Amino acid sequence: MKPLTSRQYKIVPGRYYGTPKELWAIRSKPVRGKASMAAREFLRVNAQLLGLAGVIGRLRLQRVIESLGAQHLIFQQRYRDLRIHRAYVTVHIGRGRQIYLAKNRAVPRALLGDEPAFRVRAGAAQRHALRSLRISARDCRVLGVERMWFPQKEKLRPAFRVRIHRERPREEWIVHVDGRNGEILSKYDNLALAVGQAQVFDPNPVIALGDWRELLKNGRVRKPPAAAYSAVALGDLDGGGRLDGKRVTTRFTKGRVKKPDGRFIFTSAQPGFEEAMVYFHVDRAIRYLESLGYRGRRAIFSAPLGADVRGTTEDNSWYSPGLSRLTFGTGGVDDAEDGETILHEFGHALQDAICPDFGQSPEAAAMGEGFGDYFAASFFADKKTEAYRARISSWDMIALSDQDPPCLRRLDEPVTYESFDHSDGADEHDNGQIWSATLWDIWRRLGRDVADRIIIESHFQLDGFTSFAKGARAIIDADRNLFRGRHAAALREIFRARGIGPVE
Repeated sequence: MKPLTSRQYKIVPGRYYGTPKELWAIRSKPVRGKASMAAREFLRVNAQLLGLAGVIGRLRLQRVIESLGAQHLIFQQRYRDLRIHRAYVTVHIGRGRQIYLAKNRAVPRALLGDEPAFRVRAGAAQRHALRSLRISARDCRVLGVERMWFPQKEKLRPAFRVRIHRERPREEWIVHVDGRNGEILSKYDNLALAVGQAQVFDPNPVIALGDWRELLKNGRVRKPPAAAYSAVALGDLDGGGRLDGKRVTTRFTKGRVKKPDGRFIFTSAQPGFEEAMVYFHVDRAIRYLESLGYRGRRAIFSAPLGADVRGTTEDNSWYSPGLSRLTFGTGGVDDAEDGETILHEFGHALQDAICPDFGQSPEAAAMGEGFGDYFAASFFADKKTEAYRARISSWDMIALSDQDPPCLRRLDEPVTYESFDHSDGADEHDNGQIWSATLWDIWRRLGRDVADRIIIESHFQLDGFTSFAKGARAIIDADRNLFRGRHAAALREIFRARGIGPVE
């Protein structure tokens, strides 16, 4: 393997180290042999270009992900037997065995000096983290404390990564504490939230009946009639009489129902209905992923996804990355009564399963909300009339929306990247409508089969701090790997129209 020439790649410069952050649109010959060996050889021969001279030996192969169209190799940089926060290098090998992308966040050798040793202990770091959040240890769960190194521009600091989860208010913080003096280096609430969902059935009574006015009289929500229900099968239960299965479990739900005969047949007013809803919709969504090819060694979910279907009395739902758990609220119409709300939250779980802790930057958070809306809309599109197809959560918002028909959000808004709100406190759901509209453009142009495949596949080369432009490039790369770039021209046209780029 020979080093790349300047004509064989495009470059994204790094912000702090003077080294490339990404090499993309790489044009190289197909590699041979085991992917891990080929990736290491690529990094070795291009060490000078990437700024990896002197640190190749500190890169540990952390994970090899096989998606449908490519292999994605993640190398974690370590120093003195501890990992360095966000210091990873990834190499992406397409179906044709060509390396098409390399991402680099490694800390250069010159900055790996004799840093001061840890002077703060783990227990003290935990207390510093809680104090910074003004949280009592009685009111939360500390999910982990990890010793590591934290790059801060041109300095490498000893640090602790403390993950904290609490229910009231719902938060899940990742706090980095300086290992020398206990100062807070960073903190971020990593809980994926969706506000105001409350829905039912397949996906909900509004869609089943076709007329939302039948369900709202004099401003009051009516009990859905029998015609709103669908009879379904619940597959792969473990036989214990509760809703525990191969792909989903409701074991985190208090007072959950038990039916030794396996007949979980309830109306929406009865206990157990929300459990059956969540089990059915999440199980079916994971089965859909398996039908696309994400099964066996390529399976995205390696364990049953947990759910608390009545986890809060508020009108709110969320996915917790730290707990790997879906939680649904019972305020207003119960959130777990609506398939679209369930699959929006499942979208967060799907992203986190592919790319852990997805959504740690404003654009990534917006992409998370936009993808959740897209996944729910795409999944149920064939059950809807045109009037509802680009809208989600019509049952949730039946008494609150001023739109006709009612909805929580639309996926066909005339928005572009220019309207992205970068101010502090900006709503990721509002910003997410730019991304969901873009994904919906792809859906309408290419159809569900192609759109879902390339959009899901694109996540395997993203990270928790990604951007719209990188997401667009990842979709184009996914199309190249899955469909030999057959849809590249259409995709570029869509991204340009939405002001997202640059893309190649």
